[in-house]
Amino acid sequence: MTTPAPPDSPQSAERPADTDPWAPPSPASGGGRQGVVTVPAPAAAPGAPYWPPYPQPAPPPRNGLGTAAMVLGIVGTFLSLAVVLFWLSWLPALLAVIFGAIGLGYVRKGVATNRAMALAGVILGIAGLLVSVGAGVFVVAHVQAANEERRAEKDAERARTEAAIEAAEERAAKEKERIEAERKRIEAEREKAAADERARRLSFGQSYTYGDGLKVTMAKPEPYVPRQSVLPTPKDATIIQVKITVVNTGPAEVSLYGSGMPLVKDANGNLVFILTDGSGRMKLLTGSLAPGQEATSLSAYALPNGAAERFSVDFSYGSAGQRKNVSWSGPPS
Repeated sequence: MTTPAPPDSPQSAERPADTDPWAPPSPASGGGRQGVVTVPAPAAAPGAPYWPPYPQPAPPPRNGLGTAAMVLGIVGTFLSLAVVLFWLSWLPALLAVIFGAIGLGYVRKGVATNRAMALAGVILGIAGLLVSVGAGVFVVAHVQAANEERRAEKDAERARTEAAIEAAEERAAKEKERIEAERKRIEAEREKAAADERARRLSFGQSYTYGDGLKVTMAKPEPYVPRQSVLPTPKDATIIQVKITVVNTGPAEVSLYGSGMPLVKDANGNLVFILTDGSGRMKLLTGSLAPGQEATSLSAYALPNGAAERFSVDFSYGSAGQRKNVSWSGPPS
């Protein structure tokens, strides 16, 4: 049975049934130049249909990596321009370089057509990487500078604190030294005052010298016999003579104001009044003494026999508020 050919296909040529299409051509059948063999196109088998081959479609260009490279390059560059986002820009920039390089390889192989986009992605990616690295270096340097400044401020603050503590310790040490010196001074003055107080507690016949050079001495008491007593002499009493001599051993004149009459107390601490004798033997200290000058006071007192075994004599000298008493004590004879 013969299969009809489609109407739009070319009709096959009629060939003798005994013709072998696959047989080599004979030399007699060639034409043209001598020795050139013309091979006829193979003929379709008798009765077989023939269709011409359809054209195959070309594969689509592989432009995705180039496009991705440019997009990532734009993103990386944009992020790198924002200093605070530089740490996010390096990854898309790096991917843009990688994808762009692969895209350029595809272009060289002829499987991609967007060379400009891939190249732009590589350039933008490199720029984004450079800017990102620069921003990173800037931020790191700024952070290090801030840390150094903060460290310097802390060191300065610590130095100020240590200096303040050292100054406070020095002030405390000086204050302690001052207090200790003041304590020693007060203690020395107290000891000096106590020693001076002891030095002004004398026995009859001893002397004491004041700070301005006035030397005062009380002679040992002697019995005294009134001659022209103005008042009656007390009975049952021991009458004694008190003689005090003062000498100015200092360089300046001294005043004896307020030192004219000593105070005498009996053994019971009672005040004994001076006897008034009109014989002219009584003398009081008055006026002042020039340097080297000497003066003597002489007075008499009647000690009650019941309290006459011991008595004391006080001599007061000095300016107001700074007067000091010299005291002699002992038996009347």
